[in-house]
Parts: sequence; C-alpha cells; structure tokens
Amino acid sequence: MKFLADRTTGKLAKKLRALGFDAAYWGGGPGEEAARAALTEGRMFLTRSRRIPAVGKDLQVTFLEANDPREQVREVLQKLHLRPSDELYFSRCLLCNEELHPVTKGEVEGRVPDFIYRNCDSFCLCPRCRRVYWPGTHMDKMKEEVGRVLPGRGWPPARRESAGKGSYGRKEGGKE
Repeated sequence: MKFLADRTTGKLAKKLRALGFDAAYWGGGPGEEAARAALTEGRMFLTRSRRIPAVGKDLQVTFLEANDPREQVREVLQKLHLRPSDELYFSRCLLCNEELHPVTKGEVEGRVPDFIYRNCDSFCLCPRCRRVYWPGTHMDKMKEEVGRVLPGRGWPPARRESAGKGSYGRKEGGKE
C-alpha cells in the first residue's frame, strides 16, 4: 500500500518509510493539491484535517485522530489492517522514500567516515539523493523506536549484519 501524508501528518511519513512502506510527504500547497496528488498516484491520503476538498470519488482517505506520530503509525496499521514485514524494515530512504539498493564496500570508499569504512561491510545507497546507509548505532536507535511503535514485535538479530536491504546508518558524510 502506498501513502501520501499531508502537513498534518508529516512525521508519520518518515516512520512509515522506516517500516518499509512507500510513504510520500506533501509539505506545501493547499490540501486540495495534496488530495489530487494522492488520487493521481494511487496513494492512500493520510490526514488529520476534516476539510478535504472533493477531488474525486475514488480518493482513499484515512483520517487520523492521534497527534503523536507513533500513535499515528499504530492508528494507520490498525485502521487499514496492515502488518509491516520485517524484511522491509529500513529498506527505504527516510528522506526520499526511494527503495535502497545494496552496494559494495568499494562503491562507498571516500563517501563514508574512515572508521565506518574500516569497520563495516554492509552498505546501501539511495538512488535519488545518493545517501549512503549502513548498520550502526543509528540503526540500533531506530530499531528501539520500532519497538516502541510496535510493542511485542521482535527484531531479527541477524538483520544487523545483513548485507541486503535494511542496512541503515547516518546520511552520507555523517558521523556514526
């Protein structure tokens, strides 16, 4: 399922991306434009606003009550009867929403801090913004966040060492 979050649910988009969902963010312009974009792109429109202009009978809208982004995630999953797939966690760029692609260590040489390059063998790249991701302390913090959002959801221990999708760290040039 693909989503479009408006300004009233902006932080929700990033959290849904961390769970592996395709979640676009509409940060500007009137709500009517956001609703039209959601309809055109075949996305579920996520909003807290009750003033949604009529843009077509096929627009799918989920109205959220919660103000806290963690609660909004729970609300979306519950209302739409969704269960995130562990295999898709951390498989999308948090900024661009693009699917991350595994890359070789050699492809990121000079693009990540030296310490990270020496001590990490698993890297992913966003094809749009070119940010490099790797498993590290940032991923550990995000896993804790997932645990707070989805209580009782275990985390596969082997995931941290995985060379495939799901490797997450700081943005390119950032410090671990």
